[in-house]
Amino acid sequence: MNAFPELVIEQRRSPVSRAVVTAGAGVCAGAAVAYLFDPVSGRARRARLRDRTTHATHEVRDGLGVLSRDMSNRGRGSAAAVRYRFMGRAADDRVLHERVRAELGSYVSHPHSVEVHVQDRRVTLDGDVLAAEERQARRAVQRIPGVKRVHAHWTPHQDAEGVPGLQGAGRRREPVPELLQQQWSPTARFLAGTAAACIWAMAHGLPRPISWVVRGGGAVLAARAATNLPLRRLTGINAGRQAVDVTAAIEVDAPVERIWELVSDYSGFARFMPDVREVRRSADGRLSHWSITGPAGVPIRFDAEETKREEGREIAWKSTEGQLIAHTGALRLNEANGGTRVQVHLTYNPVAGAAGHAVATLLGANPLRKLQQDLMRLKSHVERERQPV
Repeated sequence: MNAFPELVIEQRRSPVSRAVVTAGAGVCAGAAVAYLFDPVSGRARRARLRDRTTHATHEVRDGLGVLSRDMSNRGRGSAAAVRYRFMGRAADDRVLHERVRAELGSYVSHPHSVEVHVQDRRVTLDGDVLAAEERQARRAVQRIPGVKRVHAHWTPHQDAEGVPGLQGAGRRREPVPELLQQQWSPTARFLAGTAAACIWAMAHGLPRPISWVVRGGGAVLAARAATNLPLRRLTGINAGRQAVDVTAAIEVDAPVERIWELVSDYSGFARFMPDVREVRRSADGRLSHWSITGPAGVPIRFDAEETKREEGREIAWKSTEGQLIAHTGALRLNEANGGTRVQVHLTYNPVAGAAGHAVATLLGANPLRKLQQDLMRLKSHVERERQPV
């Protein structure tokens, strides 16, 4: 009886697995050769691949330069912070006064209502402060290097009613940890990506259910570091209408008035936008019902509400509540070079957020490309009409 049945099964399967991998690699290589060396379109495809490779090389080189500079600057900043903590205690009263004023701005919403006095490294705080901020601010001042003692003689208030110094919409500049910020620095992205790779590797020896969870967490961290998008925008959860931003512009050889005639009445978009099947507007023109062609030819229907209209210049809209793909948009017209510059800006939240947008792009349903094509059709439609018969 064999004491290692799993090993025997693995050995028996390995030649088949290698054959499948080899066959798959061969099919992919053949498809790539056929795609790139097609007699009709191969030359253009190779040119696009070469341009994209060159662009990617420049992006990587620039990114490495930015990362190098960021890590160098942060290293010097960390060294300066260490010196500040250990050597800053020798500061005089004037320097301590400025340090206290700067620190109060991070913890007090109305720092102008607080008076600071420093004598022999002893800090006295007078004035008015909100009770919810008093304790944390006092502790922050106490932690400043060089401060020997803090005397809090200020008056805490439960609310700003009746206190002139606390009126107005104050704002604290409380520091936010790096990983909780909307945008990560290059160094944070590099460290997060490295941590994600380590997590993925360490999960190899864990039991299967646990390894799946750990690798899933590593994949989320890697996606967050690669895209530099908050998770709500990456996944589309609680992102509202702002998961993905798309902007495109084009110059049309026609006056603004002519372009405005076409774009202001978007019920006629179907004339030069093949993906638009139908647009029905309400009696007052504020609401509209759209039917467009989605991926794989599946119709998508949604309702939109006009939010801004500046005659001859700008029109803006947003999808109504409860739509599957929430979005907002704005179209602006400006005179340029004797013609009109048409700019369209869209923010939308596809299914699965920015991740869904990336998948749709890989499958060929690129919203930016479609928008550029629609603008090109608008340009062709207008300029063809202007040509003499």
